[in-house]
Amino acid sequence: MALDLTDIQGNLLRGYRSANARHFALGIGDAKAAKSFIAGLLSGDEQRSPQITNAEEWDDKPHYTLNLGVTFAGLQALGVAPEALGAFPVAFQQGPAVRASADPDYPDGVGLGDVDDSAPSNWIVGGTMTPTVHLMLSLYTDEHRVKRIDELTARLRELCASSYLTELHVQDANALPKGKVHFGYRDGIAQPQIEGAPGRDRRDMQPQATVGDFLLGGDYVNTYGGNYLGSIPPALGQNATYGAFRILRQDVHGFEEFLRHRADRWDMDPELVAAKLLGRWRNGVPLTLSPDTYKPDPKIRKRELNAFDYAPGPGHTTYYDDVEGQRCPIGAHIRRLNPRGSLVMGKPHSRRLVRRGMPYGPPLRPDAPDDRVERGLVGLFICGDLDLQYEFILRVWANEDIATHGLRGTRDPLIGAQPAMGGQFVVRTDDSRDPIVMTALPRLVQTRGSVYVLIPGIGGLRHLANGGGA
Repeated sequence: MALDLTDIQGNLLRGYRSANARHFALGIGDAKAAKSFIAGLLSGDEQRSPQITNAEEWDDKPHYTLNLGVTFAGLQALGVAPEALGAFPVAFQQGPAVRASADPDYPDGVGLGDVDDSAPSNWIVGGTMTPTVHLMLSLYTDEHRVKRIDELTARLRELCASSYLTELHVQDANALPKGKVHFGYRDGIAQPQIEGAPGRDRRDMQPQATVGDFLLGGDYVNTYGGNYLGSIPPALGQNATYGAFRILRQDVHGFEEFLRHRADRWDMDPELVAAKLLGRWRNGVPLTLSPDTYKPDPKIRKRELNAFDYAPGPGHTTYYDDVEGQRCPIGAHIRRLNPRGSLVMGKPHSRRLVRRGMPYGPPLRPDAPDDRVERGLVGLFICGDLDLQYEFILRVWANEDIATHGLRGTRDPLIGAQPAMGGQFVVRTDDSRDPIVMTALPRLVQTRGSVYVLIPGIGGLRHLANGGGA
């Protein structure tokens, strides 16, 4: 089906790939003024206000792009009618601070992993001790092309002040060279290829994702044969999606120390330990295609970085089956969070997410001492159902050990909430040492804040700006 790209916000179906971002968490002080602010972002008058970016393809990349998300509390503050509010899913209504608590269906689990230092009481935005967020405004620029982020920020702040919007938190992010994150891995490789969405086709053994798994409304059909719009008024929900905004601190020094110590203990190259933890070498080459114990295969090209699976499947029925995890550990980060054709808990290919992320904070050399400077990743995880997609992945695949065989006693090695005594990570080999059990794995990623937003279509934003009471 043809997608109306003029009615879909940008950055959802195809990433901006910008060098810089500035995210504003805003509180609404006056509903009428806030609606005027939203209307200004859609007016087409760039002299008056920066404009929301839609999903239309461009010939020349614009100097800036802009997105707006609205929390459930924000919909309430804008005066959306109670019957419309009640149609939204419980996960979105409650928000991440409430959802962080342990799930009664998994009494031995840690919920979304937001416990201890990562608990919502310690968050800098979206937490139990911080002001309620109503709007998330995200500004993206490429400062090496045209230096505009401070100019646009000044204009937005003037508009916010005149619209009685309070800036509750601002979070900057800046891309690192070669698309890497602070742990040294190349990021943003395995995005779903969404049926009908713009962008180049890449070699991938995974089936195309249905648009109904990400966008609400229309005739979109999700993996389960339904539509995530439910009874939300189409005027508000058409071409909308949900986003989980998340600030994640990364312990770079602790990560590099773990690599060195475990490499010495098991007579392995530190780069191989890093590859086993992620499931890819740090340059993005997947272990499944390049299980060499010393370095990634240089013949594997960029366009082939997703052309793999962990088991035979439709279209590749003779593909080798890495059921024991000798090529890529079953508990590796990318295999846990996207099992591809492997047998796991749940319907295959049903938990896909669009991930938009950018590092924050200065880089730290792998051999440098701990400088105590905060650095990490600002992520936006996009899906049609926060509970079935985003939360299930965190709760079950990242922080439980029941999804498939070979995970018992472990959590995700990179983002998992490790036990107080440290976690375990299992590496299978084909020699007499099998298996290698790496212990005392520290928690490497700490949650610093999180907000759930509805990212409306352009028509949905106009509906809110024009009243949005129904």
